[in-house]
Amino acid sequence: MGDLHEKFLCHFRKEYIGSAPLKKNHMKIINLLYHNEQLTLTKIAKKLDIEKGSLTTLIDQLTEWGLIIRSEDKNDRRKSLISLSSLGKTEMDTLMVLYEKRLNELMFTSDPEEMNQFMLSLRYVVQFMKKL
Repeated sequence: MGDLHEKFLCHFRKEYIGSAPLKKNHMKIINLLYHNEQLTLTKIAKKLDIEKGSLTTLIDQLTEWGLIIRSEDKNDRRKSLISLSSLGKTEMDTLMVLYEKRLNELMFTSDPEEMNQFMLSLRYVVQFMKKL
């Protein structure tokens, strides 16, 4: 994970200029919501290993910037459901294009056989993690 952060994520965050001053945990939250239709605060906190109090502050900021929407769970009014707004989806679509571009730049110099092995290994890791 350290190598991934050093070689990719740290550089990417420095290069990214978006509609809001997103920090690392903001990006983690909107990325998680991009891949999940909506989640409760508790699920987000567990998946990202963020204290619920800190998460509330981050969610408030993302709501203020118009990137996410908070709504009540129809089955349980005590729960808030968090989802991306249309602006948040647009922001993530832009981010995904930039991620892909950055990955292509990093991988361009790699040996095609090594890249193939790398992709197979990543697919295996993803499948394995889904089983846990």
